Amino acid sequence: MKSAFHKRVFTLPQLLRISLQAGVRLPLLGKALLLPATSRKLREQVMLACTSVNDCRYCAWAHTHLALKNGVDIEQMNALLASPDQPLANEREGIAMLYAQHFAEQSGKPSAEAKERLSSVFSGAEVREIHAYLYAIYFANLSGNTFDAFLLRLQGKSAENSHLLTEVISSALSAPVLISIWWAARSDRKVTLDSLS
Repeated sequence: MKSAFHKRVFTLPQLLRISLQAGVRLPLLGKALLLPATSRKLREQVMLACTSVNDCRYCAWAHTHLALKNGVDIEQMNALLASPDQPLANEREGIAMLYAQHFAEQSGKPSAEAKERLSSVFSGAEVREIHAYLYAIYFANLSGNTFDAFLLRLQGKSAENSHLLTEVISSALSAPVLISIWWAARSDRKVTLDSLS
């Protein structure tokens, strides 16, 4: 039985392509997390902008927390992503967020024009770092959604455009991280509810 689950999930070719792209950038990602060329705030803006398109509940929870810790104005960011034609309060941050949104909308294949706009305000090292963040979060977003499609399949339903083999491979790669994020989010909600009562 098909369900109303319409989130983006991995196809097998896409899982292989994005895994390769993220894997190639893993050393740069590690370096960026320790000695970033861009700010932590910008990193979280890029991560959330990509996640806003792919709608991964695990990434949204984790990166919203990190964004708030790093001074991201979530309301202002959401307003920009909803109306990209409005004037940019901070040109560099705005261009990076809109690029991240475009990157996700194009399934990790941004246009030459979008790449050129990003390169017009960021150095080569910063652009490479932004791409490392984007391939990592795109992989994480679709991994989370594909894991949820697998959980749905275990309930006797299947997600549209999702296949069992891809769900199993993706879930095997990402389940330990996703389950720990789910558990932390669940615990966080319980603490929040307890503090309100």
